[in-house]
Amino acid sequence: MMKTLRQTLIATLLVVALTCGCSVIHSRAASPSLNAFVLGTWTGESICVGNRPACKNEVVVYRFEEIAGKPAAVTMLADKIIQGKREPMGKLECQYDESKGTVTCEFTIRQTHGLWQYQISGDTMEGTLVLLPNKEVGRRVKVKRVDDKELPAAPDRKDYDGD
Repeated sequence: MMKTLRQTLIATLLVVALTCGCSVIHSRAASPSLNAFVLGTWTGESICVGNRPACKNEVVVYRFEEIAGKPAAVTMLADKIIQGKREPMGKLECQYDESKGTVTCEFTIRQTHGLWQYQISGDTMEGTLVLLPNKEVGRRVKVKRVDDKELPAAPDRKDYDGD
């Protein structure tokens, strides 16, 4: 009788442990990943701000991808569309703040030090390029999430700086 009671107790504990484990696993799978709201392809306009004669308004495409081992970071692959073709502009590592719904990417390229700041609202993202150290706004961007298949073919990954 004691043996049966012990086996029943062990079986019950095992079922409880497995049930708890499964619900924890299920809740992790059901909740969105840290980057779920930013990952994917976005397209729209990047408009010049201020007196910058070399600056040209552009139709842009941003692809945001996960970075393994960095849950709060994403890679941004940036393209512009020229004569119906996507031309790579570069690749940046960006920080995603889920609580604020923001993406920020600081960079220095040649003599330009800047900060891209984006605010996500559903399937739209708006942002600015802030030129540092003077904190002047150089561009305003408004993009929407799209299926990559709706756009011209993406450039090869090797075409981005740093690959």
